[in-house]
Amino acid sequence: MGEGRIVKIALGQMKVFQGDTEKNLKKILDLTDQAAAQNADIICFPELAYCGYFLESEELQRLAQPQDGPFVQTLREKAKSAGIHIIAGYAEAGEIPGIMYNSCIFIDDQGEIIGNMRKVNAWGQEKLKFREGREFPVIQTKFGKVGMLICYDVEFPEPSRIEALKGAEIVFCSAVWSIPAARRWDVDLAGNALFNLMFMAGANPVEDNCCGSSKIVGPDGEVIAEASKTDEELLIQEIDLEDVLRVRSRIPYFNDFKEDTFSMEALKKY
Repeated sequence: MGEGRIVKIALGQMKVFQGDTEKNLKKILDLTDQAAAQNADIICFPELAYCGYFLESEELQRLAQPQDGPFVQTLREKAKSAGIHIIAGYAEAGEIPGIMYNSCIFIDDQGEIIGNMRKVNAWGQEKLKFREGREFPVIQTKFGKVGMLICYDVEFPEPSRIEALKGAEIVFCSAVWSIPAARRWDVDLAGNALFNLMFMAGANPVEDNCCGSSKIVGPDGEVIAEASKTDEELLIQEIDLEDVLRVRSRIPYFNDFKEDTFSMEALKKY
């Protein structure tokens, strides 16, 4: 079987205060310290955890920051001092005033920015607030290749498959997922994990009609760890990335997958 590649994952399930960046930042930093104290390698927070999701466009624009803004700089300092990787959602200001993205920053344990995901698939009224991203990033980290998705992106099979084909062994999904759609949250994370034989980790808030249930799903589609539906919680779980290869040795989806059958040119023939 070879040696394991153990990674300790933390998901910061929190109540996000709408528009109160000071309170949200304090909570993000406190949970990061708690995760680091338990020797977590990486912590992931919900979508727009810094500013809040349920805001009008004008307030989001006021709270939006560029990638090199104070929010990201504070996270860079915390990641370096605590020795932990951080993924966190924020409203990203574009270079032109009025352009804004629903983004997640990815910072390594040296305080360096190693990724920035801009949500590709905007849900509902988000299209009126945010410009959509164009890429599904996979980042090389010290413990393996990590993919990033934001909420509605995980409802489509293609983003996770694209990231799996780019080599991702675990995909983090920062989300704001509602109680009425809770069943889809469960199915989407488990389904994307199983179909791509990789780990999925989803961070979701509580309150404001959000369903909580932040979770880590293994490459066989089984839930490894899951947080409360209603309470704030720091979910921490060790995983072994070697399980991806072990499961793929048993279930030959990728060996049997015919990429050329699903190219755009091939699909036009149907």
